[in-house]
Amino acid sequence: MIGLAVFLAVVAFVIGLQQIMMKALGSRVIENPLSKGLFYLSAMVGTPIHEASHAIISLIFGHKIHKISWFQMGKDGRLGYVDHNWNQRSLYQSIGVFFIAIAPLLAGFSVIVLLQHFLAMPTIRPFVLNVDVANVYTVSAAAVHYCGYVIETFIDSALSSRQHALTLLLACLICFHCIPSRGDFNNALKGLVIVLVVVAVLWAVSFYFNLFHQQWMLAAFNFSVNVSGFILATALLSMGWWVILVIPTLFFRR
Repeated sequence: MIGLAVFLAVVAFVIGLQQIMMKALGSRVIENPLSKGLFYLSAMVGTPIHEASHAIISLIFGHKIHKISWFQMGKDGRLGYVDHNWNQRSLYQSIGVFFIAIAPLLAGFSVIVLLQHFLAMPTIRPFVLNVDVANVYTVSAAAVHYCGYVIETFIDSALSSRQHALTLLLACLICFHCIPSRGDFNNALKGLVIVLVVVAVLWAVSFYFNLFHQQWMLAAFNFSVNVSGFILATALLSMGWWVILVIPTLFFRR
């Protein structure tokens, strides 16, 4: 359960940080022709990945997709969308609402993993809980320490060589559009309650019947912290693209 709490806290932090940056810098970027051009250029690459993640998870959870806009420059401000619906009486499809909403973060996670394998991205060691006494404080501290390690590794890598810096710049561009939107966040809340109930029931059943409770809880915690660390890395990389977008506004004014 602690692992789930860490994961949800990281997701909320990442989405909240992106919304703050959007409110603080969004109008400034759009009003500058060069920054606006860079924004839409990056959106042409990142938005299809964002929408593809929604579409793939929608299909996995049996949702019916009516229309997909891979990229647009509409007046409503949306760069793309996936129009879908689901049977609200289906537990499986209702659980899917949460995962569909956070799918772009999983896409960002996948991008980082692929770049690690094929380009000059730093290799992140996997998280494995190793504490003498497992309690809320020790496991939470271990999770926070790992997330800090992931962020520090990416920063050190960017400063170590030009090749690493260019690869991280590409990751910044893609991850910038892999942060769920406010609409995605609202949809995530719809499915979150159901996800929490299902997890609580599974936890109670495994504990009561002693169905390898400690083993699968430890495995779930390790997995959630690993994913959370990469999601934080996605957020860090997206902040890097914000810096790129803001730079022209400092030197080129209308």
